[in-house]
Amino acid sequence: GNIGGKPLTDPLFAPVWKAIDDKALPVFIHPTTPPGIGEMGMNEFALTPPLGFTFDTSLCVARLILDGFIDRHPNLKIIAGHGAGTIPYLIGRMDWCWEQLPAAREKIQRRPSEYLRQMYCDSVLFRQDALELAVGVFGEDNVMYGSDYPHHIGDMTGCLARVNNLPDTARQKVRGRNVQKIFQL
Repeated sequence: GNIGGKPLTDPLFAPVWKAIDDKALPVFIHPTTPPGIGEMGMNEFALTPPLGFTFDTSLCVARLILDGFIDRHPNLKIIAGHGAGTIPYLIGRMDWCWEQLPAAREKIQRRPSEYLRQMYCDSVLFRQDALELAVGVFGEDNVMYGSDYPHHIGDMTGCLARVNNLPDTARQKVRGRNVQKIFQL
């Protein structure tokens, strides 16, 4: 979600993104430790894996949208790990802020939620209702199976069970059809 504390939207990375966009390649965004964990006390109680990583992904996706990055790179297939962090839960708030705060719409013409249908997320979520929310927000064509294995908090069995509990059409797409489409397999 960041490189050495710099957001992926930093102009330093623009040539790399242009090359990736020119080839219409998929890019998996996996979180790392977000800047400021010391100031936020995230070392205490091992808060970085449950909150810090999801914060890193959420901040990254929000920046990609609000910075106009998605508009500048229309061929990219961004895949946000861990269900895109808290984005499915907060996208309504982002839309409301876009309507109410000029700074939130400075670089984009559409509501932030509309950009999510141009992005993808994985199913590394630890509750059925969270997975269903991600599928509802991103669309069943834009979610793919993930487990976070072999990370020590990976959950292959639970992640697959939650995907298997989705309605049939969504289940088949998330289990593999979406990956086949995105990676042209």
